[in-house]
Order: sequence, then C-alpha cells, then structure tokens
Amino acid sequence: MTAVPRDPAFWKRFSVAAHMAEDMEVQKTGYSSSSSSTRPSLKHQDSWLERQQHKNRRNKVVLWVYGLSVAALVAVMVLIIVWVSQHGFFLHGEEVTFP
Repeated sequence: MTAVPRDPAFWKRFSVAAHMAEDMEVQKTGYSSSSSSTRPSLKHQDSWLERQQHKNRRNKVVLWVYGLSVAALVAVMVLIIVWVSQHGFFLHGEEVTFP
C-alpha cells in the first residue's frame, strides 16, 4: 500500500499552497520559475534534431561499409571458384597435378 493522503481537501490545500509559493517567487524575482527564460539554452550537441541527423549519417556509413564488405566477400568467393575451376580441382575421376 502506498502512503497517499485520503483526505480530498488535502490536494486542494496542496494545490493552493503550491500556487501561493509560485506567486511569492514571481513577486520576489519578477519572473516565474516555470517560464522559458530560466531554462538553460541548448548546446549544439543537445539538440534532438542534431542527434537524429548524426544517427542517420552513422547508419548510412554502417550500411555502406556492410554492403561493400558483402560485395567484396562475394567477389573473393567468385574469384576463388574461378581460380579453382581453372586449375582442375573440380574434375571427377581424374588425377590432379599441381604445377
């Protein structure tokens, strides 16, 4: 069980007290603590859009590296198969001589 006040008037009093405290702060400082003027400005690397663009660029690079690696692997396998077939390793029933 959680410790939540069961008195419905508690939340009303709590809300009034919170608003009064905020009003007192506005009177003292001249601005509200919840206004955007007190928030720190975003640094360049903190921008959501910048992070998304960075992820997108990184994903493209990874995709290209992966794709080129697969293409190189396929090319090497084809070259090996061609080389082996030219040297007669796939001949059946015949003796293979190595040069």
